[in-house]
Amino acid sequence: MRLPKLKRIITDPDEFLSDSQLKSLSMELLELIPMDGIEGSPLDSEQIMEVVLRAAVDTTSVNAVTENTEDTPDRKAVMDWLHTLEKESMLDTVNDVLALLAMTILDRERSRTICLDFMDNPFHGYPDDEDEIRRMKARDGTTKCHRYCTAFVLAQGKPLTLAIEPVDGDDSKADAVERVLARVEQYPFETEKILMDRAAYAGELIGVLRETAPPVFPVKTGKDSLREKLSAAASHMTEETICEGKEHEQTYPLAVNVTYHNGDRGKSGLKQIGYAAYGLEDRTPQQVAAIYNHRSWIEKSYEKFREARALTTTPSTTIRLFYVGVGFLLEQLWVVLEWAVLARPRRGGRALPVEFAFSAVFLHGIERVLDEELGWKKKHRTNGEGLPSGYDHGLG
Repeated sequence: MRLPKLKRIITDPDEFLSDSQLKSLSMELLELIPMDGIEGSPLDSEQIMEVVLRAAVDTTSVNAVTENTEDTPDRKAVMDWLHTLEKESMLDTVNDVLALLAMTILDRERSRTICLDFMDNPFHGYPDDEDEIRRMKARDGTTKCHRYCTAFVLAQGKPLTLAIEPVDGDDSKADAVERVLARVEQYPFETEKILMDRAAYAGELIGVLRETAPPVFPVKTGKDSLREKLSAAASHMTEETICEGKEHEQTYPLAVNVTYHNGDRGKSGLKQIGYAAYGLEDRTPQQVAAIYNHRSWIEKSYEKFREARALTTTPSTTIRLFYVGVGFLLEQLWVVLEWAVLARPRRGGRALPVEFAFSAVFLHGIERVLDEELGWKKKHRTNGEGLPSGYDHGLG
């Protein structure tokens, strides 16, 4: 897989990076995704991808784009093409392009800390198969969602997306994490440790994580012996066992970090958090907590991704996964361009440009170009009559 235009801009950039180039580079990535299309159709994949890109950069739907433009196919034609996407090949390509982008700015020789997470994408509508739907806390007016497992690495002051995998209806968390880590293991660098949230606190999943690298994650406090250890008034290192006497029994090093609430969220007194700290047995609980807190950076990535996710109510899990992939690809492209092309070299590292904001500059720049190319409607036909007789009394 080759990205000749992208490579030229990264290695030998012009004095300025234009909105037109941002759009072209984005399209170059999207056109790598295989789509069979409709045999005999006068359309081509570029026309379809432009509609999807316009929907993504404005966080809107394909229908909204086709209704408000003059030079695009209608919604049905676009969706017919999108329904020819093949899930596995599309997902493989999205992950391959994420890897290509990430490795343009990652040092191959350094070991890395990997952050894993489960991301819920709210679902509105009626799925083809109820088994594909997961349940979440109510958000955006629904408790239904599609779930994805993601892997990130922190580099150049930003989180880079390494891999994404859908969590299908029959998947366990361990299954999804195993697939994501299999993709991460294809990268040329060593994984030093893995940071994950409390979802990791399950014996089977801990076993999967440990096969790749030592995991670090906060523990759940349901067990009496664990609650007793977490009630301590001073930070300390100890051990705890999960799934005791069962198939997936795990004994892990437990770091109990004790701090003060200091009025945070209206709370006061001691604050005790326990971490499973594999590979960090020689560290203090404060050091373990500081290492884990780096994981909070991935929330910034999610914030950006949601600004570039096309909206849909389609029951197709493949199209939904495709939209998720487009969002992460756009964010990754932004991170790479920001650091490689726009950041100013200086002693001690490059200075990232604060003016190259993801939504207001990068996405909006692409939107402006597409509006011109797709014939965004500047005026709208009226009914020629206005208010019916008798309804104009509020005008004085």
